[in-house]
Amino acid sequence: MPVRYRCPHCKAILNPGTKIVMRISLGTKAGLILLSPKVGDYTVILPEDFILRDGDTALFQCPVCGTGLTSPADDRFGEVLRERPEGGDEFVHFHRKYGEHATFVVSERGVKAFGDDAARYTQVNFFGAGRDED
Repeated sequence: MPVRYRCPHCKAILNPGTKIVMRISLGTKAGLILLSPKVGDYTVILPEDFILRDGDTALFQCPVCGTGLTSPADDRFGEVLRERPEGGDEFVHFHRKYGEHATFVVSERGVKAFGDDAARYTQVNFFGAGRDED
């Protein structure tokens, strides 16, 4: 059974095929981005006229409901849901800065880090404990 990714807001499936589909924007540019569903694979597919350079920080949105996918735990990251094969969901937090390879899979079992740059973000509290709530 393939792993399914969902919008944390509307619960729409973000990978109806072999790639995760999101809306991406950078300044006045916007388009669709395709990402690998394999955690730790940082391959992206973008339209030819949408160029990302190392250090560009993009905004990600659900292509269905349009809601932003910025992580509530840390705005440097995006966030999507991933269904676990054994049932239940886990959150996948991915760095929004192009070229920054840091991804975290968060569930009640803990946090798993992926990517060459993940060690830089050990202070991020993905569980939200101790954060001020409005």
